[in-house]
Amino acid sequence: MKSHPPVLTLVDPGERLELRLGGSVLYYRRLSLGALAAIERQQTVYLPGQGGEPPRAVLPPAALEAALVGHVLVGWRNVTEPLAGRLVEYSPQAAGRLPAGVRALLIKKARRLNP
Repeated sequence: MKSHPPVLTLVDPGERLELRLGGSVLYYRRLSLGALAAIERQQTVYLPGQGGEPPRAVLPPAALEAALVGHVLVGWRNVTEPLAGRLVEYSPQAAGRLPAGVRALLIKKARRLNP
């Protein structure tokens, strides 16, 4: 069983951690509670209430996941295009094309308590 460091490490916006996936590496930072709250507020949509009820707040899961990845992913190495096999430089637009499973794993890692 892995032991955690004896102290809690605060999130540093400049931290750069590595997630290795085969020969590729994704660089990310952990997700702070403040950043998570701000992203949730930004992604919340309000649907009209029915029958005189107030508007209903909804947090679309895919939109939240995409916004979280956009916040925590800071770069990558050795990521390729599917057809041409060429290396793709990191950009927020290219990051939107990551497979859903990779995005979910990245978010899980970004929520860790310590680097």
